[in-house]
Amino acid sequence: MALKYDGTINAGAILQAVVVFAGALSAVIWTQAGIWRLEADQRRMEATLASDLSTIRSDASAREVRIRAAELALAGQQSDLRSIQSGISRIEAQLEKLQPRP
Repeated sequence: MALKYDGTINAGAILQAVVVFAGALSAVIWTQAGIWRLEADQRRMEATLASDLSTIRSDASAREVRIRAAELALAGQQSDLRSIQSGISRIEAQLEKLQPRP
């Protein structure tokens, strides 16, 4: 029993070709939609990261300004403290001169 090739095209063969083509087309469309969604998500994440980065940089800059102001205030206080200590030393020296010696 040998198999014979039948070259006629019937409705079943056409229907099968249409189903295979529709399946392939829907797979391509579904895959392409997924790629578009991923690209949109990536662009959204990049925009969010850029925004977060600029916020972090501005916060860091503001902190640096506050630290510099605190350092300057501390330096001023240290200078004032040295001046007070120097004044106290001069007062002590003058008090010692005024006290009678036995």
